[in-house]
Amino acid sequence: METNKFAEEDCERVEMEEDGSRRPKAKVPRRTIYFASGETMEEYSTDEEEEEEDYSSTLQSKLTWGPYFLFQTWRMATSTLSVCDYLGEKLASLLGITTPKYQYAIDEYYRTKKEDEEEEEENRLSEAAERRFEEQQKVEQDALHGATTQQPEAAAHSFVNLSFELESEAPLSPAETNKDPSAGET
Repeated sequence: METNKFAEEDCERVEMEEDGSRRPKAKVPRRTIYFASGETMEEYSTDEEEEEEDYSSTLQSKLTWGPYFLFQTWRMATSTLSVCDYLGEKLASLLGITTPKYQYAIDEYYRTKKEDEEEEEENRLSEAAERRFEEQQKVEQDALHGATTQQPEAAAHSFVNLSFELESEAPLSPAETNKDPSAGET
């Protein structure tokens, strides 16, 4: 029983760390990219990049004055260029000059290309319709030409002469024209 007593004492003596003390630190975006349309995109660094940044910061502290001055000049120039780029985009957006400089030429190219395609399609369809019409005319001419040139063979017993005569009827009197034919005769 004594072994259990020691185990119970050990368990009671263990102190738990509070959850608040081990919170992972919130990731801060490495940089934010601003687009002309007003959208933004945030880039986060990976753990490897953070280690490289720590390493580069320790290297900066070990530089001599010449390379340190060149590094700081380069860093200031790139950040100035980034600021100018950002301000230029905002100014262009404010002035409304965000469309391409030669947009009218691009629009004209696509318009003429579309017209050419429509014209080619129209020509193709009209040629197909002409061919169909010519074939149809040819078939009709062949059928008509074949009917007039082909005559039945003459045989004495197969010839029938039919004639029709129309009998004339007396004109109707005005009283008969007003009569209703559905009413019947009384």
